Amino acid sequence: MLSLSLSAVFGAESGDADPNDFNKYLQGRYIFKSQCAPCHGSTGRGNGPWAKGMPVQPRNFRMGIFKYRLTPMGFQPTDDDLRRTIKGGVSGTAMPTFKKTLSDRDLNSILVYLKNLSSRWKETERHTNAVRLPTAPDWFFNQKELQSHVQKGRVLFDQICVNCHGNEGHGNGPGSVGLTNVWGHVVSPADLGLEHHRSGPTRNDLFRTIAMGLDGTPMIGFRGALKDEQIWDLIAVIEKLSKPAKRAE
Repeated sequence: MLSLSLSAVFGAESGDADPNDFNKYLQGRYIFKSQCAPCHGSTGRGNGPWAKGMPVQPRNFRMGIFKYRLTPMGFQPTDDDLRRTIKGGVSGTAMPTFKKTLSDRDLNSILVYLKNLSSRWKETERHTNAVRLPTAPDWFFNQKELQSHVQKGRVLFDQICVNCHGNEGHGNGPGSVGLTNVWGHVVSPADLGLEHHRSGPTRNDLFRTIAMGLDGTPMIGFRGALKDEQIWDLIAVIEKLSKPAKRAE
């Protein structure tokens, strides 16, 4: 980890991650080599010296495909999507949080560098605005109402989630065998019984994953196929399956 912000060395300005900003590219490359290359590899292919044997392999940035996004499947994530993942890390994987390690300027520089690792970023048709998703409803704080939504959500869960995630949500349903992702790795559906989910610590993070899907994986997005209230019902079930945890909004 760097103890000194690299922005002090390079004097980069904060702002959007413009992939054509050569100064930020150089700064981003410097930080990437130090902070990211041990896992993601010196050329961003996910094959760094620490990657071998990891149960969840580091992202191959050369493919330009990202799971955690507020954009529809097939589109590139927004800068805020990338910042959220880098700052927050990914629970249950080797991806740590860099919230206290990197300044906003340093983070923007890394984004510039990442956007130069894949040609997908240059394809204008792959860019769109983030989708605005609703916030969690108040009934989560009313036990009587909550139980009603859990019951409705359980019916949905049995219909569309059990095949992959299993009856108790442990990722061991009959459809979980032999799944792979676009990076060529064998994957298992998420264990929804865990206290912390890879999508993030909040109900809104779970909503984002169910609604938008995880690009490059068998997890499709259900936005449009399900109403917002149905997705919240599913989240009520997932929280019931999870180990006790205080949920942040």
